[in-house]
Amino acid sequence: MTRACSCCSPILEAFAAALPHSELIAGGSGSGASATPTVVYAAKRVITMEAGTPDATAVAVRDGRIAAVGTYDDVVRSAGGEEACTIDPRFEEKFVLPGFIEHHIHPLLGGLAMAVEIIAIEDWRLPGKFVAAALDGNAYVSRLREALEGSADRPDETLFTWGYHHQFHGTIRRSQLDEIAGERPVVVWHRSCHEFVLNSAALRKYGIEERALHGKGLASEQCSWEEGHFFEKGLELVVPFLAPDLLAPERARSGMRIFKSYLLSKGITTICEPGTQMIRKIQDFWEASLNEPDASFRTFFVPDGRALYERHKERLPTLVEQTQAYASWGRGRVRWLPQQVKLFCDGAIFSQLMQLQQPYADGHDGQWIAQPGDYAAAFRLYWDAGFQIHTHVNGDEGLRVVIETLRERMAANPRTDHRFTVVHFAVSTDEQVRDLAELGASISANPYYVTALADRYSGAGLGPERADEMVRLGSVAKTPMAIGLHSDMPMAPADPLFLVWCAVNRTTLSGRTAAPEQRIGVERALRAVTIESAFFLRKERELGSIAPGKVADFTILEQDPFAVPAAALKDIPVWGCVFEGRPVPAPMQAPAADASAVSDLMAPGINVADSCNGFARVIG
Repeated sequence: MTRACSCCSPILEAFAAALPHSELIAGGSGSGASATPTVVYAAKRVITMEAGTPDATAVAVRDGRIAAVGTYDDVVRSAGGEEACTIDPRFEEKFVLPGFIEHHIHPLLGGLAMAVEIIAIEDWRLPGKFVAAALDGNAYVSRLREALEGSADRPDETLFTWGYHHQFHGTIRRSQLDEIAGERPVVVWHRSCHEFVLNSAALRKYGIEERALHGKGLASEQCSWEEGHFFEKGLELVVPFLAPDLLAPERARSGMRIFKSYLLSKGITTICEPGTQMIRKIQDFWEASLNEPDASFRTFFVPDGRALYERHKERLPTLVEQTQAYASWGRGRVRWLPQQVKLFCDGAIFSQLMQLQQPYADGHDGQWIAQPGDYAAAFRLYWDAGFQIHTHVNGDEGLRVVIETLRERMAANPRTDHRFTVVHFAVSTDEQVRDLAELGASISANPYYVTALADRYSGAGLGPERADEMVRLGSVAKTPMAIGLHSDMPMAPADPLFLVWCAVNRTTLSGRTAAPEQRIGVERALRAVTIESAFFLRKERELGSIAPGKVADFTILEQDPFAVPAAALKDIPVWGCVFEGRPVPAPMQAPAADASAVSDLMAPGINVADSCNGFARVIG
């Protein structure tokens, strides 16, 4: 059974290749702008991520680009002396790194999750707000009751809450919510983002009737009106009813403002969403919101090839052309990456639906998001058209399918610098790591799986050995493969220093170290959120390190990540960033939503059904 998670033409590519570098990086200094004075930033240490000059004490910036990096005296001399440039001393006691790159994040899901009541399995540190973890069922129910009591003056308003996880919180279904909430409508959004649970009051409020859920194929199999439970493709049956509330203007505005200030507080200057929503109205929303001055980062999108393949099954000769067309979308700091596409293989790790070679300990079955035959067919079309393919895969059986598909294409149509990317990389074997290295693959991993799930999955589902060895980056680091760390927010906090901490320490919720041989060093982990992360976007010539000619994106830290204990990496304060040469301090508190915020997803003219379908697709 399949569980579905509900670039430009050659002429345009040639045109883009002929443009100045500043036009290729969305939001860079435009052509025709008058020259600006050189600014020299002095620092306690500049960590360049460049092998030839790994350390410096100053960096010069002109027109949004790095003009020079080195010792203070050398950099000032290269700028024509102190009289010819502006000396900015604000970072003299701080540490300057390349701007952090989050190459796999979901802005819509991340913003919505931050805008509802968070009751999750981890702490969430947001600007001006701290949300503590709820690690068991009693804590979850207690927090849910508190949320209901805190909004008791709005009895008809639906309480949306995100973060519930059945492995930590126990079973929550319609009857449990009825007992807790009574006549107050409640919608529980699973931690995986792949499930909703509604109580009776919510089902009545939104007019969701049992008879309307029948006869919808797989979607009907993946929902239960009696239990108020809708999962995977079953989401398509319920999201259209929930969307006017969940995507309400005030919530969408608030969520995006929190999302943007949150990324700034973590020092992120570039993000990418692979497998994004391919809906013009949602793109219009991104182009408005993510080009506002409070977005101190650039955004890239990659099309969802699985959805496009399903849409074009009866006219596959048009698939590649239709996918390439999305590269013409975007403006300003919002762009689509040409000749890149995301495919999906097996199910989600947070729902324990990844496909495994050995059975789950409790006997349940994993699921495919795309059947292996469909995956291979889509892969073949995109590979032969020269695309860089990113594949969502979590289980070692799913990875077997991916490796066999890649091997077959490399034999039939060999390519160099194909940058095929394994995305998430939960359960694997050392043999599979060696196979991937031989085939020239790259690994984009979520190291948070070990921290959040190794303890719980040791006793439920995977067993101790497989749970501890998830995300085996130590093995990958022994190969030539590139490593990138991503959050997949809201699957993990979009906090690069936290991800570095996870990969370096592999500390679980109980405080133990899981598979210490799979840890990687601090330098490699920092590369995985800077220069190697840029590699996955094919932007390593523009971003990811501090070198002359590159975009002047810096993350500013209060402490040296190479000097603090490994256990303290996640606690290093972030001053903020320099984005395209402009210093931007991190917010001390989340800005309040106001009427001047960008237009919302449910603005007049947006088709609710289309928006919901896009929402269902992205939660893969």
